[in-house]
Amino acid sequence: MRPIWKMGLFLLLTVLMISMAACGNDHSKEDAAAPAEKAELTISAAASLTDALNDIQKAYSTVAPNVTLRFNFGASGALQQQIEQGAPADLFLSAATKNMKALVDKELIQADQTTTLLNNELVAVVPKDSDTRIANVTDLSSDAVKFVAIGIPDSVPAGQYAQESLTQAGLWASLRSKMVQGKDVKQVLQYVETGNADVGFVYKTDALVSGKVKIAFSVDPATYKEIEYPIGIVAATSHPDAAKAFYDYLQTDDAMKIFTEYGFSAPKA
Repeated sequence: MRPIWKMGLFLLLTVLMISMAACGNDHSKEDAAAPAEKAELTISAAASLTDALNDIQKAYSTVAPNVTLRFNFGASGALQQQIEQGAPADLFLSAATKNMKALVDKELIQADQTTTLLNNELVAVVPKDSDTRIANVTDLSSDAVKFVAIGIPDSVPAGQYAQESLTQAGLWASLRSKMVQGKDVKQVLQYVETGNADVGFVYKTDALVSGKVKIAFSVDPATYKEIEYPIGIVAATSHPDAAKAFYDYLQTDDAMKIFTEYGFSAPKA
């Protein structure tokens, strides 16, 4: 028979071992159940990026399932003003460098957290069933062309690029009476799709996703500034880590493959 004190010690050690094992098991369960940090990002993006970013949203949900992407699409100038006025945003994707530069100059976006993401081209489109001959900018002066759709140059980069090209061709003043202006490039496209404009200036990417228009001609790239799409992280973001992760993802081969499918091109080296 064992001494009583030895039996007591044995029982005490047994209880301690069981307690330690239980604590260890509880801790493991707690770690496994702990969810990864969730974040909801608001991305203010040029309207011309709508289709590509909607596809990227689906792809990114498998890469970062705990991150929800909310897009605020519009004209780059209008989005810039929203950020300046304190509207919530985590990232900004502009269709023109001037809008990004304005935010960097005001320190609303840090200079080391912005880069050129994409390039695009400017084209003139007509309704798909149109038989009006429009092969270049000079044909816009024809009596057969009643309405020319263009984005508001002060806030819509595509409109500014079109204005630059028409000014260089000496046609801006003479065509003013024919112009109907859209609040963003998607509205310009809609004017042509619905027949409310005979021709419209949009990005190549917009023309490619529409089944209701056809490209009449590509605008000479020498007549307007290079179309660059910069991306930047807004300094006031509430989710800097998640914003940086998505910023980096948009520059990956996987994201670029989606962009190129919609007609965008990678920045020139």
